[in-house]
Amino acid sequence: MKFSKYLLGNFLKSFTLIMVGSIVVFIIIDFVGNIKMWLLRGMEQAGEYYLNYLPYIIYLVCPVAIMLTAIASIGAMARHLEISAMQGAGKSPFRILVPIFVVGIVITALLFGIGEIFLPDANYRRLEIAETRVEQRKNPRIKEKNQFVFIGSDHSDWYFRHYNGITKRGEMVSLVLQDKNNPIARYDAKKIEWGDSSWILSDGWARFFTPDKGLKAYKFQREDIGKQTSVLPEDIINERQSHEEMNTKQISRRIEILRRSGEDTAKMETQWHFKYSGPVTALVTLIIALSLSHRYKRGSSLSHQFGIGIILTFSYYIVVRVGLQMGENGILEPWLGAWLGHIIYGTVAFIMLLKSFRL
Repeated sequence: MKFSKYLLGNFLKSFTLIMVGSIVVFIIIDFVGNIKMWLLRGMEQAGEYYLNYLPYIIYLVCPVAIMLTAIASIGAMARHLEISAMQGAGKSPFRILVPIFVVGIVITALLFGIGEIFLPDANYRRLEIAETRVEQRKNPRIKEKNQFVFIGSDHSDWYFRHYNGITKRGEMVSLVLQDKNNPIARYDAKKIEWGDSSWILSDGWARFFTPDKGLKAYKFQREDIGKQTSVLPEDIINERQSHEEMNTKQISRRIEILRRSGEDTAKMETQWHFKYSGPVTALVTLIIALSLSHRYKRGSSLSHQFGIGIILTFSYYIVVRVGLQMGENGILEPWLGAWLGHIIYGTVAFIMLLKSFRL
């Protein structure tokens, strides 16, 4: 028990130092690379940008940091024969390293939590700050539309003469509600806006179609249709058009909208699966690092272990990116594209760990 606390304490101290150092270096390099932009915009915007960039930086550097930590802390203990002494006392290598495996699982879960809770909003604000006028003209975010039709997932058909995604208001809208492909109601209004939790129509007509092909109609000044449709403002125009600005729920909803429009969903589906597979990188790199460092080998230095670990980690990153591209382009199934690198290197890591335990 005391050794486990000692092992865990060393690991967490090293991990904290390496993470903080990695984040600082990352920010400095990025700041210097964009120094012209920040001189023009001011330090206040730069501070806000890097504050929102922080969750993404943590998400990016954590797998590399955990690999470096494992080799540095566990490797140093192995070279001082501390782990060998515990093995001599009758403890198996796996049992000795259980606290580190638990830390790896916890970090993986935390990365998933960061990706779901903090990253979407932080990335949205960061990209809004960093976007230059040239980029806005080259790849503008769609914030309003004119004269378009939207098909809802609840069998509703919408026509807008104009709609603004920022104010969540539209003009000259027609809405047809259906049940089993049969129209049951139609609303025509001069204005529409999103209230606290529902759509509100102003100055229009409501028409209801009865089963006996009858028609009931009335004129209204204000009509709340919240209970009659599940369509949300972000379904009609979503400013967050990049997967980096969405969580799994938002991506799922976006996939449904693209499918109804007849558009290709391979990219979004791959990124949805990657939301789950991405955090696993930290656990796989940890297993690779532990398999390299927990046993003392004569003639093998820490620099040698670092070199092998870095090569494996960065090749892992490359294979993951290749898999994602293949999934997004339809060469592989979206789930396989998102998990390909993790399946390959997870298998490699597991084999390396078993081999290290048997040596």
